[in-house]
Amino acid sequence: MIAALIVTAVLQHSTLLAPAPKNAVVLFDGKDTSAWVQGDSSPCKWNIVDGVLEVNTESDSIHTKQEFGDYHLHLEFWLPKMLDKTSQGRANSGCYQHGRYEVQILDSYENPTYKFGGVGAIYAQKDPDKNAVQPPETWNTYDIDFKAPRFDKDGKLTAQPIITVFHNGIRIHNKVAIKNQYSDEAMKGQPADKLKTGPILLQNHGCKIRFRNIWIQPKK
Repeated sequence: MIAALIVTAVLQHSTLLAPAPKNAVVLFDGKDTSAWVQGDSSPCKWNIVDGVLEVNTESDSIHTKQEFGDYHLHLEFWLPKMLDKTSQGRANSGCYQHGRYEVQILDSYENPTYKFGGVGAIYAQKDPDKNAVQPPETWNTYDIDFKAPRFDKDGKLTAQPIITVFHNGIRIHNKVAIKNQYSDEAMKGQPADKLKTGPILLQNHGCKIRFRNIWIQPKK
């Protein structure tokens, strides 16, 4: 009964199928993967299945061709049912800001894991304020506001990146300063605190996560 009430509350706040604003960049509309490349910049090898983008577990993670500074990102993800797995083995992926700062994707529905590693976590730094995940085989949304790091004229870092995250319409992080770099999957060899722009990266962690309705609204 408690689980059912939680799911009902989440659905009341959901941003599922939110349309892209006129000034947004559509990153995936169900038709093609031209906005994405593999880690070696080759064409995206993930699969389009019934209008949704599915992780190809035999390929690498993917990232956008285009880089962004400050933005609002919307994406929707579907978690496969993997009841034979536990903790990090169950429907694991991640959405990385600037190719480095991970918002964790995981089936955390009645599936505990380690600190700073569950769904919605700013990976290795902060757990979400609430666990707003939907059960597996249903759609979830992330709406992410990201403010890029700032630098002075000499290239010295003056402000850490700031992130606010809504999971299924429920705010789980509010203007959190990201203190360190956590991903080595993109931009290898470049210090994170020198990056003013970067790609959106979707992680292949060996699970067939699905994505749809991905768009980003750059901010000036």
